[in-house]
Amino acid sequence: MIKDFFDIGGDGLPPGHSKFDATARLEGKLFGSETIIIDGQVKGEVMVSGNLEITQNAEVNGSVKADKLFLYGKVEGSIDVAGSLSVGKTAVIQGDVKAGEADIKAGAIINGQCSIGKISDNQEMAAGSL
Repeated sequence: MIKDFFDIGGDGLPPGHSKFDATARLEGKLFGSETIIIDGQVKGEVMVSGNLEITQNAEVNGSVKADKLFLYGKVEGSIDVAGSLSVGKTAVIQGDVKAGEADIKAGAIINGQCSIGKISDNQEMAAGSL
């Protein structure tokens, strides 16, 4: 989990982190620029220019876009990650996935198209000449 990578303060979260706990429900758009942890339910678009963690208890019904995503819960919608995507064994994805790189644990469920990695100009040229 993301908290394993940070020095936890007295409130349980490092500075610059926001958490939506298990009782939180949000309908609408969620925007953030640092680290966001979702442990509740979100119905709508989630856009984070930073790290995003969707915990095992969390459910997101809408598109997700982040620089880095740690996913252990459920997402019903498209996922677009500029950097790395970590998918835990408890994760369920119903939608298409795009990521720069990915680590997908055995047991995770993905029902959609996956596009992992970045295509260089040379690779595009080679593919076009086939």
